[in-house]
Amino acid sequence: MVTFGTRGRRWLLGAIATALVVSVAVLLLRPVLERAVRARIEAAAVRHGMVARIGRVHVGVWPFLRLEGFDLDLDHGVRLHADKIAATWPRRLRLAARAATLSGPAGVTVSSPATTWDIASIRDGDFQLTLVAPQSGLSIHKRADPVGSAWQIEARRLDVGHLFDVRRDAYPLLDGGIADGRVNLRASADALHFHVDIGALGARFRALADNAAEEPQLGDPTDVTMRFDGAWGRAEGMIEIPDVHATLAGADLSGSIALRDLNTDPNVDLALGVQHLDFAQLLGTSGLAVPESLGMAPGGSRDLGLATIDLRVRGRLADPASLSVTQKINFKPPRQMPPAIARLRGDFIFSSDEGAGPHRPIDVSPTSPDFIALRDVPPLFVRTLLISEDAGFYGHRGIDLRELPTALLTNWSRGGAARGASTITQQLAKNLFLSRDKQIGRKLQELAITFLLESALGKDRILEIYLNIIEWGPDLRGLRPAARHYFDREPQELTPAQMAFLVAIIPGPIKYQISFAHGTPGPGLRTLIDALLAKLRSVHAIGEEEYTQALVDPIVVAASRPAG
Repeated sequence: MVTFGTRGRRWLLGAIATALVVSVAVLLLRPVLERAVRARIEAAAVRHGMVARIGRVHVGVWPFLRLEGFDLDLDHGVRLHADKIAATWPRRLRLAARAATLSGPAGVTVSSPATTWDIASIRDGDFQLTLVAPQSGLSIHKRADPVGSAWQIEARRLDVGHLFDVRRDAYPLLDGGIADGRVNLRASADALHFHVDIGALGARFRALADNAAEEPQLGDPTDVTMRFDGAWGRAEGMIEIPDVHATLAGADLSGSIALRDLNTDPNVDLALGVQHLDFAQLLGTSGLAVPESLGMAPGGSRDLGLATIDLRVRGRLADPASLSVTQKINFKPPRQMPPAIARLRGDFIFSSDEGAGPHRPIDVSPTSPDFIALRDVPPLFVRTLLISEDAGFYGHRGIDLRELPTALLTNWSRGGAARGASTITQQLAKNLFLSRDKQIGRKLQELAITFLLESALGKDRILEIYLNIIEWGPDLRGLRPAARHYFDREPQELTPAQMAFLVAIIPGPIKYQISFAHGTPGPGLRTLIDALLAKLRSVHAIGEEEYTQALVDPIVVAASRPAG
């Protein structure tokens, strides 16, 4: 017992002495070690094309390394910041990060208050990170090979929403739900190959509603899956994803994408299929309510119908006119049409509170002196309207995806909004049921209402309502009042130039008022009118003599007369 006690005391004294020696050595060598660590980290970052900045490096006994105010600038404006990173060795290397934030483009940030990771297999460029706290279920593994590196990121029952706070411009952007799956990346000097197979239960996305007065909320929970393989060839300027499968908001998505000649003359070949698109569920996932203007009873059915969409886009991105777009759309209407849609089959009163008042109700019925039946609208006016606003009106199912890529590319190159992408039915949906705001959420509501209108009314009725309720000036709605107001004529008496004038101002009936405030169209508006006349001539809607006459016909507008 005495011998054992003596040996024990000796071992304890030896351990204390060793610890003291190590502590003293660390204290004496600390400035040198701290400078060496800082230089090593900064040099390693430079080798990988990054920039590291460290507010303070602290070398000690426990933790043996602590970095305070750590920043790592990655490529393309991405930055990683952590208030504190501490390294310990409880049988293996462990890193604890506090207040870590990854900042990316467009104001997107991913932050976590505290995480702890085990690091293993650090040799020859290989390493493995395993999340230890506040939960398990995430690992990141990097392997080096002679031609590059391979990454594997794997999640198992990972509560993403609890682990990471994802925001854009300081507002919630995403709650990733409970995630399972993996992402594999293989990088070389000239290519990146990737495999993605992930899913999440109860994911929530930022609401698309315009909640400017309060913090934006997240939409309804939804299950999400995504599976695809692909490659990015840097040298060839090529991205290929031959097969994509995904589910979102109850809809099944599939497709493929190929982008070639990205470094010279980009070409796109995109195929997208959407099955079982439930509009009510899509709105809920997007944080949007079914518009109250549809007259659906609170707490009742939210059935807005189902859509199937197939889209194919091919062509050169630098030349919108070269894009070949095909679409196939089917819509299954709800069992019971919303009351506000069903009433449009007969006579109704339309009221709008958009813009400056007064807002006089519009009686859309043959008993109104301002009403014009479609059969009484001059065919040339209908032709002019469709050429300008919706050339494929009688051939599509309410939306015309064939026009969308061209409109987006053309207007993106000009730095403006996607003018020309809305059909007449979409415009009618907006006028009858929605506000004028430009939120993406309103476009989703507009899409749902558009399919309902097409299913319930048919083309001729849609066009008839459109011509009787759209805006043509301050508190001026409908073709007959517009013809009387601007030209003291009935629609049947309008000249081709006057018809082109009325159609030309449809996109901006208030904005264009200044263009003819002196009684005749200004040069910009006259150019639009003449372009419309040229289109009518090109499709033989008017003859050469009529076209020539229309170009020289004076357009005298009684713009100063009060509406009515």
